[in-house]
Amino acid sequence: MGSWCTSFPTHEWSADDFTGFVDYFQQIRQSSFGGNLDGIDWDWEGFCSEVCLKGNCACGWDDKVCGTKTPEELKAGVRYTNHWNTPGHPSSEFECYIMPTKDTVQVMTGVSYHMKQAGFVVTIAPMSTAVYTSDEDKSQGQYMRNEFVKWRKH
Repeated sequence: MGSWCTSFPTHEWSADDFTGFVDYFQQIRQSSFGGNLDGIDWDWEGFCSEVCLKGNCACGWDDKVCGTKTPEELKAGVRYTNHWNTPGHPSSEFECYIMPTKDTVQVMTGVSYHMKQAGFVVTIAPMSTAVYTSDEDKSQGQYMRNEFVKWRKH
């Protein structure tokens, strides 16, 4: 599900949202894939806001700008301009990739749970930048990028 430079919900979902997702999946599964789709695979690397993806900017990462922001600040949208050093290449506006927050993890785990309850397969490959270590992130702004560990469930 998803890919680089896609949009993802950044607020918690309700039970109705999860049911709606499963219903929509079943509809697409039948109408577009002839019933041959067995589930979803979360291959989540980076995403940014839907507004940015509609041509207003591009998703990207500048560690000097983005690397010092908390997951919540990134979720709110952090933009920067990249001034290329190549003659004739225009400057481009970028939005920092959004890292997982408690809300995005709630959506991902909720969708996974409801899909499995409906009998579908779900696999997850979390972004490597959100699972550096099993240690708690004690940095002031949670800059260690260890979000999946922070909100983990056993």
